[in-house]
Amino acid sequence: MKLRRTLATGAVAGLLLVALPSAAMADDVVRNGNYTVPAGTTIDGNLTVRNGTVTIHGTVEGNVTQTGSGSVNITRTGEVDGNVTESGTGGVRVAGEVDGNVNEHSTGHVEITSTGKVDGNVTERSGGSVDVRGKVDGNVTESGNGHLTLARTARIDGNVAESGAGNLYVYRGAKVDGNIKESGTGSRINR
Repeated sequence: MKLRRTLATGAVAGLLLVALPSAAMADDVVRNGNYTVPAGTTIDGNLTVRNGTVTIHGTVEGNVTQTGSGSVNITRTGEVDGNVTESGTGGVRVAGEVDGNVNEHSTGHVEITSTGKVDGNVTERSGGSVDVRGKVDGNVTESGNGHLTLARTARIDGNVAESGAGNLYVYRGAKVDGNIKESGTGSRINR
């Protein structure tokens, strides 16, 4: 009798372990059109939005991906524990916190406001520009046609590099712990 109970308990535990990864995957959210994560709401997985703007007032514990037309807006109360990637025609605005990287692969603008914090890197690879007014713990790179601006309130622990056709604007008061490099056809302009 004890052997049957032990086997039954083991079988139930095994089924639960097999089912757990499926339950975690079920928490991923995929939407078409505009989507808002309200304050006080947590998405336990990744969030993917196609052809719409995603606005985050709450928490996303995974990655946020936006494709097609639309933007990503992380408000002051918003938090993303993973990476943020925008590859459509819109941009990325961070007024809250991103624990991973911020990547913009199209013509959109990346803005890290004075209240925004990115623990990873900020990268823009196409026609958009980058405007940093807040804190970035990693590197900031702009390699497209847009400009890279470091406002007086910018705090960057890593390196800053502009390697495209745009200019690199560094305002008095901006603090960069790493190197600052303009290697494209644009100019470095100190203000």
